[in-house]
Amino acid sequence: MRKWTIFGVVYLALIVAIMSQFKVPPVMGVLMKEFHVNAVTAGWFMSVFSVMGIILAFPAAMILKRFGPKISGMVALSCTVLGSAVGAMAATSAVLLTGRVIEGTGLALLCVIAPSVIAMHFDRKEIGIPMGLLATWYPVGSTLAYNVSQPVVQAFGNWRGVWWFDATLALVALVLYAVVVTKPANAAVRHEQSGPKVPYFAGLKNARMWLLATTFLFLVMGRLGFMTWAPKYLADAFKVTAAQAASVSSLGFLSAAVGGILCSVIFNRVKNKNVLYLGFPIIALILYPIAYLLPYGLIPPWLIITGICTGFIGAANWAMIPNIVSSPIHIGLGMGVVSLMQGISNFSSPPIVGYFIAGNNWTRAVLPITVFCILALIVAIAFVKVNSKARQLKDEQQ
Repeated sequence: MRKWTIFGVVYLALIVAIMSQFKVPPVMGVLMKEFHVNAVTAGWFMSVFSVMGIILAFPAAMILKRFGPKISGMVALSCTVLGSAVGAMAATSAVLLTGRVIEGTGLALLCVIAPSVIAMHFDRKEIGIPMGLLATWYPVGSTLAYNVSQPVVQAFGNWRGVWWFDATLALVALVLYAVVVTKPANAAVRHEQSGPKVPYFAGLKNARMWLLATTFLFLVMGRLGFMTWAPKYLADAFKVTAAQAASVSSLGFLSAAVGGILCSVIFNRVKNKNVLYLGFPIIALILYPIAYLLPYGLIPPWLIITGICTGFIGAANWAMIPNIVSSPIHIGLGMGVVSLMQGISNFSSPPIVGYFIAGNNWTRAVLPITVFCILALIVAIAFVKVNSKARQLKDEQQ
């Protein structure tokens, strides 16, 4: 079916975009040596993506509304192509960082555009499956980036080959996107508002949208409280090799893909979605804070279980947005709010937890992670209350 072909192309676009972000860590040491930068400066090669996600969360929704899914997506992928090419030719760290800003712009746009495109082509009753599968883009793409970078470096002889490789993949995705992705024929019926016109940004007054995204914000902050530092922690605390530490840590990414797939199967079958949004913060509060207290043998299963939870709730967020916005025209705006909160979590959690664990005081991380999880549960309870009232009001009106 055509909508699944569109899904495949959109998924490829996201995979390529996230690979562009995670191509840096495998060659970070080489970049620091070649450009003569310290760890703080080199860290911006990664964190600039989060900054762009925060800055462009709402503009991305406006671009989608103004230009539609085809042109918006092509602009995003063009940024990935251009940014990778600029980085590949960089002679200074400033030029490389400029390329990363352009690449980050592409990913920031796609984080809003991609789920919105899927929401355009799939009915609300069937949205759980495609959104659940789409949510696997992050773990799948990041895992591919980690495993592809070194072979590409060896094939090309230097790190620049990774940037050219990514630019080529993005160009292929751009061409496919231009050919395949269109606005659905029934968009006028399904995605244009009926009845009294509602201002576009009136959608920001939707409390459920903000509570849903804020719950995800704190859950991701708690999760990143360990995942950001996992390779270093495992190597320092348990004296395993860097390769072993990276391999074990990657279980957290891979299992998140499983969580997204599970969501695609379960989401539509659960009538009371409030159970999901209370259940996962409770699980997080129990499991997330104990990461730095576990013996080495329990860390792999911990990574798998918590990864599944994170992947599931991430997919559920995307699937839930079309069901809680007051008008279909606000779907892109809702995706922008989720993207904004995810960007804030990616940007803020590492330095906050890093402050507590300075000097390898790993167990001190239990405090901030616990606080993040408590806040997630509090906001989730608020979401459930507001969501229940909204559903009750809707039932009474019908």
